Amino acid sequence: MHDYNTILGVIELRLSKVSYDSVQKRYRIGRSGIALIMNRYKDSGLSLDDLRQMPASKVVDLIYPKENLRHKDIPLPDFEKIHEQMIQMGKHADLSFL
Repeated sequence: MHDYNTILGVIELRLSKVSYDSVQKRYRIGRSGIALIMNRYKDSGLSLDDLRQMPASKVVDLIYPKENLRHKDIPLPDFEKIHEQMIQMGKHADLSFL
């Protein structure tokens, strides 16, 4: 997660057609982080001026929502069942079934 100034800086540089490498060096952020910021910025439908007028916390929440969107639909495993299977296997448990 990046701060308000980094988010706005990345968006501003990428809208100015600055290369990914230059943005990476300036903000010490990976390509996937840059892509994530830009994708969520484009999905928001807001302009850069709109973001600048918003409070910093709202901009950060817009780019990095509280809920984890990437893993939202993936259910958690049944840990109780896994624990029972490990007990049945004994001390030489093979965890490849996970």
